[in-house]
Amino acid sequence: MIDLEFMDYSTSPFNPLLKIVIFIFFCVTVVVYYDARRTIGGEIRKIIDLLLIFSLFMALGSFFRYFGHGTDFGFNSDYSLKWFQSIAYLCATLCFIYACVKLKTLFRRRYE
Repeated sequence: MIDLEFMDYSTSPFNPLLKIVIFIFFCVTVVVYYDARRTIGGEIRKIIDLLLIFSLFMALGSFFRYFGHGTDFGFNSDYSLKWFQSIAYLCATLCFIYACVKLKTLFRRRYE
């Protein structure tokens, strides 16, 4: 049998490492969208703005995810950072859906 103890969520070094990597990826995404925002204008820029906001909320959510419940600095299980994480992910999802709708209507107007 293969020993998979390194995959145990509570003890694996991959758990905090992946949380940090995900946060870094979303921060890089924010920088890329910001750079694209500076160079692209018009209707596409509005969509890039929404995707930039999406990335910001995802970075916030992953940041809160790293700290878990936040019991180390004053939060408890009733008022934990998990609520902030969920709210950030919900806002990110709404921004992403709205950007998709805007993109769809933009191309529909151009090609009809």
